[in-house]
Amino acid sequence: MNLKILLINDKLHAGGAELALQNLSACLTARGHSLTLWARQGDRELLSRKYPPSVKYRRLPFWDGPCRRFSPKWFFYRSCRLLFEGFLLRLRKWDVVVAFKEGPSMRLAAKLRARKKFAWVHTDFKSLHWSAHSFHSPEDELACMRHFDKVICVSQAGAEGVIQTLGDPGNLCVRYNPLNVRAISASAAIVPEDCVRPLGRPLFVALGRLSAVKRYDMLMDICGALEKHFDFELWIVGGGEEEEALQAKLRSSGIKSVRLLGNRDNPYPYLAAADWFVSSSASESHPIALQEALVLGVPVIASFCPAVAETLDSRFGLVTGADSASLLAGLRRALLEPALAGECRANICRFYDKERLWEGRLREMYSLLEE
Repeated sequence: MNLKILLINDKLHAGGAELALQNLSACLTARGHSLTLWARQGDRELLSRKYPPSVKYRRLPFWDGPCRRFSPKWFFYRSCRLLFEGFLLRLRKWDVVVAFKEGPSMRLAAKLRARKKFAWVHTDFKSLHWSAHSFHSPEDELACMRHFDKVICVSQAGAEGVIQTLGDPGNLCVRYNPLNVRAISASAAIVPEDCVRPLGRPLFVALGRLSAVKRYDMLMDICGALEKHFDFELWIVGGGEEEEALQAKLRSSGIKSVRLLGNRDNPYPYLAAADWFVSSSASESHPIALQEALVLGVPVIASFCPAVAETLDSRFGLVTGADSASLLAGLRRALLEPALAGECRANICRFYDKERLWEGRLREMYSLLEE
């Protein structure tokens, strides 16, 4: 059965949510469905690199850009929203509409016509309720969620965060994002010239979008304190809105153990080279990079948040407290006990069932979207 499916997200490519969107798009087109993707940030070149060629793309909604209240642009955007969201975009009826992220994507999808509608929540509302700015009140956001057949949370912690912050819309379910294990392993084997482990020194790697919630500035301070007593290196792989500030901090602080590698289309060789993957994030709803590390057999040191505790088996790494001192203690233990990494690697190899991360999770997605 060929379904006409509309996917709505704010970006074509950014972090873990967009990786899940790209994976799901490839699988749905392979099953014969017709996909249209609306995103405000992106271009055709990025679309051709990250999505199947049959996916249709429109830069919508273009009227959600930043502007000063009551400025000419504000009136223009508001008029466009009333025209497009209230009338033009409602003329077509889809088989399935999917808001792939909370916030503006969910608000827009709720107004469209479809036989089935789904919304994804990718953040933990208890600690990062960024979508609140898209709604007049928590009651307004909760009412929006009730327009969907299902609101899909990417972890149990994410579902509990919605309920504790907004209330229960009555249509929540949990579906973990699928990870293409074979593609991750194959990509990790393509090693670029600059991916060279430091000789004789432990290597920590952090991977993810350079945003405030990831607390890379805190992680750099931790490394600055540890490098006075230990010889090691930390690679931070990723790009984002905090990149310039982190580069400036690195220059001014004199920290020698940290390297900012920037964004990489293929981050997996850098992750696979690590002795430890480090997550300093204050909030996660479904820690994709953590699971990618385990797929590659890399043990994990992660600061606590509910989704990390839900995801990481204690045999595969260390979950520290959420504060800076606790994460510093975790890295210090890894440096003092070099055999610990080997123990965790052996446990990952023996006990971590990475094959369930792909086919099983995809089947659960299909059971919702194709029913």
